[in-house]
Amino acid sequence: MKEWKQEICATQPDELQLISPDTYIERRNIEEVEHEADETTGMEAYTDWKCESREISVSEYQMLKSIEAIDTAEAIDSYTLQLMEEGLL
Repeated sequence: MKEWKQEICATQPDELQLISPDTYIERRNIEEVEHEADETTGMEAYTDWKCESREISVSEYQMLKSIEAIDTAEAIDSYTLQLMEEGLL
């Protein structure tokens, strides 16, 4: 897993994009950015997209999603119940 870096795209990017059989580009904080015309340079108005992105392996991504899916309150309750059943609490 690499560090988050800023990315600018001409079109709205996907939050998750498979770039090889075992690697994703993951994106967050995707924002549309509108640029006004600049008469001094002759640049016309345009829109692009700014976000943070990183490369992440498919297995790392699946592991992170599994961790996010864990309900910590439920896990704590189950552990507390287990300790009570064992007479430790």
